[in-house]
Amino acid sequence: MCNAYNLKTNLSAIGDAAFRQLGRPMVMGEGVTTATSNMPIPADLYPKKDGLFLRPVDGGLEPVVGRWGLVPWNHKGSLKAVKFPCNNCRSETMATKWPFKEATARRRCVIPLTSFTEWTGPVGSKTRHSITASDGGLLFAAGLWEDSNPEEGPLVSYTMVMTSSAPGDDMQPFHDRQPVFLNRARADTWLDLTADFTPLLTALPPRSLVFDPPEPVAA
Repeated sequence: MCNAYNLKTNLSAIGDAAFRQLGRPMVMGEGVTTATSNMPIPADLYPKKDGLFLRPVDGGLEPVVGRWGLVPWNHKGSLKAVKFPCNNCRSETMATKWPFKEATARRRCVIPLTSFTEWTGPVGSKTRHSITASDGGLLFAAGLWEDSNPEEGPLVSYTMVMTSSAPGDDMQPFHDRQPVFLNRARADTWLDLTADFTPLLTALPPRSLVFDPPEPVAA
């Protein structure tokens, strides 16, 4: 599962990468460009912290800052009362089970990242692996977003879609789960609410990811 990732870049670079890799322009507010926007870009992301995601609008992608860790639309208590971890969701059950069913049907998004983290090795002496795209570009992960109204006030939140790692997948030696990464064709399917997204719940082709350190450490 993914519990830490980075987005160490700027909004203009994210917009350029989204257009180049996904074929979708960044859509900003009237009179604002990616170069002039003062939207904060959180660099080091952990559960319950604010991060940037992109939601489809007018044929493009709108950047939004929200809490990483989906809060269900019908949650009425405080954020402290949200006991279940929702920074990741299981692709196998998200379309049928609470709290992700509603968002899967109506509110899909794309999460940009420059790297993410996985840990291997024995308990108490874990090795941190930084994982990046082999071509040096951004990674774009499938996500879900939600609007909710906890006691603290209106909130936008999001979660990252995870799927199983299969033999031959880059992630398989490091973890049995992995984010669902998107290219142009996959993004078109993921953001089309009428399309069957099941075929894209697999890994990108081998050697799409680079690991540092490059080898997992035995538990």
